Amino acid sequence: MSGDSRSDDVPVLHFDEGLPGFPDAHRFTLVPIGADSDGGLFRMMCLDADVQFVVAAPPVFLPDYAPEIDDDAADRLGLATTDDAITLLVVTLADPLDQSTVNLLAPIVVNVRTREAAQVVLRSDVLPIRQLLVAV
Repeated sequence: MSGDSRSDDVPVLHFDEGLPGFPDAHRFTLVPIGADSDGGLFRMMCLDADVQFVVAAPPVFLPDYAPEIDDDAADRLGLATTDDAITLLVVTLADPLDQSTVNLLAPIVVNVRTREAAQVVLRSDVLPIRQLLVAV
């Protein structure tokens, strides 16, 4: 897409390296699923290709989720403090929907100041790739 006419009130997340399996997908926007973002689910829609994902805000579903981002990822995203970052979890939708899962091992990390983002694989032996998605 050339010439982006989006205004600053519609944030665009930039993935410098794309996403695993989607190297040409660099710019995404988040669209709340439902009436507003309080439900914690979003469509992460690519502006460069016909690609979209469902992502979840951890506080709504897993309030104790506090991943530790390694220094290399933090430097790459320009994160000075933990307050600079938010995480989103990629959802794998299932049928029935109550069997949908989130990936805790590889969250999407976003620098809230610069909107730089990356999917970061954490160094953990205990975080699962598939955790049931249940609202608390």
